[in-house]
Amino acid sequence: MSVLPVPDTTGAQGCCPPLSVQALAPQAAGELAPLFKALGDPVRLRLLSLIAATTEICVCDLTDAFELTGATISHHLRVLREAGMVDCERRGTWVYYWVRTEALNLLGNLLTSNAATPPGAGSAASGTSSLATHPDLNQGALISANSDVVRLLGDPLRAQIVRSLAAGPATTSHLVADTGAKQPNVSGHLKLLREAGVVTAEPRGRFTYYRLVPDALQGAALHLADLAAQARAHSENFRTC
Repeated sequence: MSVLPVPDTTGAQGCCPPLSVQALAPQAAGELAPLFKALGDPVRLRLLSLIAATTEICVCDLTDAFELTGATISHHLRVLREAGMVDCERRGTWVYYWVRTEALNLLGNLLTSNAATPPGAGSAASGTSSLATHPDLNQGALISANSDVVRLLGDPLRAQIVRSLAAGPATTSHLVADTGAKQPNVSGHLKLLREAGVVTAEPRGRFTYYRLVPDALQGAALHLADLAAQARAHSENFRTC
């Protein structure tokens, strides 16, 4: 079973700056896409939140938290592990999982709209999660809604389109030039992004400009930053078996 390496997060902002800072290079999009694909399922996103809420957790506890078969849970955990989001270790009968905080920090930094402050920086210092500082955001709603956002960004071309739009509104022609993709492909991806509320269309004369919706990305960033904060806060919270 292969496990995808998490891109180097040493100096994460220099490695993978926020979408609002610069366009995403094709190679970076290809490396990051598997992480977003892994989180693009509500079950896997909830599994990750459960794992991040403690230092490590037994697969038996994860299975009990869902009305799904053990085989289904094992499949989703395998996807998370192969994407580099979690790691595990077998101890006797049971397998224990823990989150790879560097992967969460990387994605949180990529989606944040504030280039000067990495997501969760204030949380790490205060011990308070980012969602706690935004009481208007419901965690359950974030888990279901943001899975659509991360799923969409799991496609390298869509991620590149979003990165381009972070530099300002653009037409389809602009995005074709930025990405090197064909116009029908770009238009198809823009349609999916619009339906998910990630971008909006704005007619201006003879042209239609597409504008990125910062709140859609910020909601996903807050949730990822919250998971990272939980993982740090509970780093010594071992469960008994």
